[in-house]
Amino acid sequence: MTTMRPLFHEIFLFLFLLLSFASASGVGSQRLATPQEEQEETINHLKQIAYSNPGSPASIDAWRQILSEDIDPKNLEAHVMLGWMLMATPPHQEEGIRLLENSFNEEKVSPTIDYNLPQTYIIAATIGRYRSQMHEYHKARKFTKIALELSKVHDNNDGGDLCIQMQLANMYDWFPNSTQAADDAITSMLSYSDKILSQDGNNDISWPVKDAEIAQMFPGASNDPYVHCSLMPFYLSFYYRADVALMSSNNYEMARRGWPKLNTTAKFVKTYDEEEEHPCINRKIRLAFISGVLTEGHSNSESFKGVLSRLDRNIFEVTYVFLAEQGDTRIADFTKEHAADRRFVWTKTPGDVGNGAWTTKWGNKIASWKMDIIFYFDLTMSTFARRLGMQRLAPVQVNSIGHPITSGHDRSVVQYFISWAAAELPLEESQAHYTEELKLMPSDIVYMYYDRRVLDGEISRMDKMPFGGLTRSDLGVPLKNHFYLCMQKPFKFHPEVDTLFCGIMTKDPDGWLVLHQEVSPDNQEVFEKRLKHAGCDLSRIVFLKQQPHHRLLALYREAAVVLDSYPAGGDTTTREVIEMGKPLVTLPARLLGGRWSLGYLSNIGLKEDTKRALIASTPEEYVDLAVQLGTDDTLREAVEADLRECSSNLFHREEAVAAWQEMFLEISPYQRCQEGSENEKVLHEEL
Repeated sequence: MTTMRPLFHEIFLFLFLLLSFASASGVGSQRLATPQEEQEETINHLKQIAYSNPGSPASIDAWRQILSEDIDPKNLEAHVMLGWMLMATPPHQEEGIRLLENSFNEEKVSPTIDYNLPQTYIIAATIGRYRSQMHEYHKARKFTKIALELSKVHDNNDGGDLCIQMQLANMYDWFPNSTQAADDAITSMLSYSDKILSQDGNNDISWPVKDAEIAQMFPGASNDPYVHCSLMPFYLSFYYRADVALMSSNNYEMARRGWPKLNTTAKFVKTYDEEEEHPCINRKIRLAFISGVLTEGHSNSESFKGVLSRLDRNIFEVTYVFLAEQGDTRIADFTKEHAADRRFVWTKTPGDVGNGAWTTKWGNKIASWKMDIIFYFDLTMSTFARRLGMQRLAPVQVNSIGHPITSGHDRSVVQYFISWAAAELPLEESQAHYTEELKLMPSDIVYMYYDRRVLDGEISRMDKMPFGGLTRSDLGVPLKNHFYLCMQKPFKFHPEVDTLFCGIMTKDPDGWLVLHQEVSPDNQEVFEKRLKHAGCDLSRIVFLKQQPHHRLLALYREAAVVLDSYPAGGDTTTREVIEMGKPLVTLPARLLGGRWSLGYLSNIGLKEDTKRALIASTPEEYVDLAVQLGTDDTLREAVEADLRECSSNLFHREEAVAAWQEMFLEISPYQRCQEGSENEKVLHEEL
């Protein structure tokens, strides 16, 4: 996520620009709508204070005084100047952005900002990027589109600023107010990306983003122009109606052209590609596991640690690389279990600022290791990993289920996506969802080696806190009525789920619904309006903020039924619900992220009746199954008993380790030499 705090010299440069803007527009000399000459003198005096030391507390206070109700609350100059200064100060960014937004609103200022000034273009772009960062789609899109139109004039370019075009081409509606709105967002993105990628009619054209220019022009862009311009496709995993392979591919293609230095292939990989036959090796297969979230307790670490720590070190040489993008540099404990494994924690340095392709320095380092396979957990979660994955640094590069969506990278760069057949549609259908070649783990096993997350004595392994004594009163849920629970984060609540939730409430007038509250007040308002429109009784819905893990486990225990979100469902949460022996109703969707629950429920030995009680095939059946479990105590108790009996089958599955090991051997660019094979060509290499 880009920071909105520009460097001091950028602030002062822009303030001087705004001085000329105020003078040119006549704002600085505008006469207030008050007859008292004393007030005008007061304003001029306060301006002198404000301009004498821009950015200082005295300057900020002077602008605030001008905007007070008894002086001139609609003063455009004060809105712009104070807004710009506050926007550059993290604790006050939101206030600053709102003041800048006001400058475009005739109800808030008089006159409104002059669209003919180049500063207006920068202000609009800054507002749009900030609102994008805050996941406020409509405001982000509004101001980014204003900036694009203004850039066409000021850049003398019919297409407009390339960076701004890329933002619009990658701007998801993070919390759409309807299914149609979600579809419209995809249509808009495709329109912008098609236009960008068809420029000059040459699919191979390389039109670099001008990093230095972007960094100087836009506040916040100086840290990393790539992050500023190329928004991540993380939210694509929740857009189940979209052509996800096309969308992710467009994101990759724009980045590839925008920062062509990322399009590199290691020298030893080129040599490998040129060889007609590949010799066998008398050494271990070199595996590098790279992730931007390789921290203790992260869901990706929890998923992969059991398998990776149990790979046969007589066959594999293992290296872990943690790309610490979010500030936490503590690598997950499981990476330290084998003394011979190599571990690297890399962070961005001051020398990397201002260069969108700075990850090539890491690429050069990795290339020197001559890895056989590079395995990425999360190419659509980390901007560091995404750029590193654009570089071909090993003969075989793999994307996987750390985030259940295709990378979009060309198959010549990232060859495989490894998934689980039990959670995918048949291969001939699911392959269309990936730019990589889809490789599937067996459908008849639990495909990971999982550890329990609930310890004896009703204690959470994740936060080490007991939950057995927590009551409904402690948890803030209905004291007497039974309730349906879905604590998935609300960005997974696509509008398609609204009718499911509300259908349950309509069919069960005594039941309550407990949902995760959205962090953004604006998005929470959208969510509540959606639910009301879909027929929900909001008086029977409890919204809870994100809960500590032990309290979440207590919520599972108290719920009559846990509802899987749709169309993006649970993975870690589903395993927790099963471990707690609680019924979870799921409606498998089209893409991997909406089919984890189906995979788990199908592979732990449940009775057929239990599976039929939990796995729906239509929205209507989802509602029916949930209500049947919520209102029929005998049915629910039978399902819970079967879940408790079979839940242990989720954990400590050695066959998962064997399956992953077999997969790595299958995709390895080199086969290991067999003992006694004297005539085999053996690879000789120097590191």
